[in-house]
Amino acid sequence: MNADLSVAPEIAQLAAPFVPLPPSGESAAPHTDGRRAGQLSELAAAPQRWWDLVRFDPGTPVRVPVPGTAGAWLVVLPPGAVTDCDCGYATLLAGEAAEAGRPLRAGRVRVHGDGAPHRLLGAGHGYSVSLHCAARAGSPGITPGE
Repeated sequence: MNADLSVAPEIAQLAAPFVPLPPSGESAAPHTDGRRAGQLSELAAAPQRWWDLVRFDPGTPVRVPVPGTAGAWLVVLPPGAVTDCDCGYATLLAGEAAEAGRPLRAGRVRVHGDGAPHRLLGAGHGYSVSLHCAARAGSPGITPGE
């Protein structure tokens, strides 16, 4: 049977075979904003590593650490919910969300750099799911766990 998943690209991604991320051999390389944004993009492109962690709570935002990573987490916002965030990097996975009046975009990483506190808003009529990582001086990049 050949299932046509073109109408549901998110499900098509989940149906793809598991492809593990390559081990990070970049420990000697500096953790630049570009490198960390790239690592967050790679994690976002691997839904098999985080999709089963998503939890929908109609009463409150949910923050879920992503196991096997250093300093990455998911934020699940009910419609219209607002939460504080101190991430250095963020990307949208599903739904609609905004920071400081600017929408987050799927496939694009927003770089905050210093990790200064900011507000995250669930901007659409449904839940939003976003992926974030820390940007603290000296913190390691997003790497697979041991």
